[in-house]
Amino acid sequence: MTEVRPIAETAADRRRGTQPPVRMLHVITRLIRGGADENTLYTVRGLDKRRYAVDLAVGEGSELDEIGAIPEVGVHLIPELVREPHPWKDLVTLVKLANLIRRGRYQIVHTHTAKAGFLGRLAAAIAGTPVIIHTVHGVTFHQHLPRVHRAFYLTLERIAARFTDQFVAVGEDVRDIYLRSGIGTSAEYETIYSGMPLREYLDAGAMPASERDALRAELGFEPGHRVIVMAARLESRKGHVYLFHAVQRLKPQHPELRVLVVGEGPIRAELETQCRTLGIDDRVVFLGHRHDLPRVFAAADVSVLTSLWEGLPRVLVQSAAAGKPIVTFDVEGAWEVVREGRNGFVVASQDVHAFTERLSLLLVEHERARTMGAAGREAVGSRWTVETMLDRLDDLYARWTGKEAA
Repeated sequence: MTEVRPIAETAADRRRGTQPPVRMLHVITRLIRGGADENTLYTVRGLDKRRYAVDLAVGEGSELDEIGAIPEVGVHLIPELVREPHPWKDLVTLVKLANLIRRGRYQIVHTHTAKAGFLGRLAAAIAGTPVIIHTVHGVTFHQHLPRVHRAFYLTLERIAARFTDQFVAVGEDVRDIYLRSGIGTSAEYETIYSGMPLREYLDAGAMPASERDALRAELGFEPGHRVIVMAARLESRKGHVYLFHAVQRLKPQHPELRVLVVGEGPIRAELETQCRTLGIDDRVVFLGHRHDLPRVFAAADVSVLTSLWEGLPRVLVQSAAAGKPIVTFDVEGAWEVVREGRNGFVVASQDVHAFTERLSLLLVEHERARTMGAAGREAVGSRWTVETMLDRLDDLYARWTGKEAA
């Protein structure tokens, strides 16, 4: 690792009592609608631009047009930066990133996600960047990978750790997994929960019954329907198929059951076909991407998550803030949000039987479901807010650069 040095201060800066802004580059494999991506966006948008000159490097597949403007942030698109291993493109990406970092004279390079995390840290080390930081948004060498792939990604993480000054973990679960796997030392980690705007979710949880009934009617539901919502990108690792098998089991005993699937992704057509094959297409509604997710949660009775791996599932925090009882697989970060039997249930990953039982309980015991939802709202604190995340990142950057907070 490169020697860490404080920001150079000129005589003019000392006379003015100011210092030049910290030059910082964030690198992410692709910028789409997802937890790691939203975390990165909130960071680059929210950092005080009087204190930080922020640039962002993104790869192929980024949804820049849909995400919209990122004011006062220079965005660099590197088409060769792709998710899957590709020796030639990876080499080109490494060279381009190293050149970008040299030109930008960045004092901090902060990387996100697997591919950008490895190539970005290596490029920063080659370019002599003073401070290299990596956020662990999720486990790249998770148990659902084939053994040879898992060993490959674990090796890459151990190599990249040699070029990392600071790890930021979005939750204690991922931090512990990385440390147990021999990636860095405990002194190199700091847990900073992934921040998100929660006011609209908290307001949705307090929505008057009349407004909620009108919203449910707008979505096509009758007063007696019991509505389950799952908000997740439509991709295989989110495990929608396990929810669908649970719905197939519940359908005969629960004619009032309806399911909202919120999100878009590459396997939407496949998921819709699965619903038809299982005979539940009359119970499942695909809403696509929604900009009013808090209102969708307000219309639901229960929130579920069947992801096979995560970092910290932001949707669980949002569900709790909206006052919804939760049923989730035992995925990284779930226990940091869900208190078993208090505001929801955590069941073993891929255990459709246990998942179905917990859902059935909440569909039948209406008062218990409401009580659990209220407990979730009470448990959501300031540690999950964007403001807290930005404050803690600012403090972290200041410690590394020697720059005192204004």
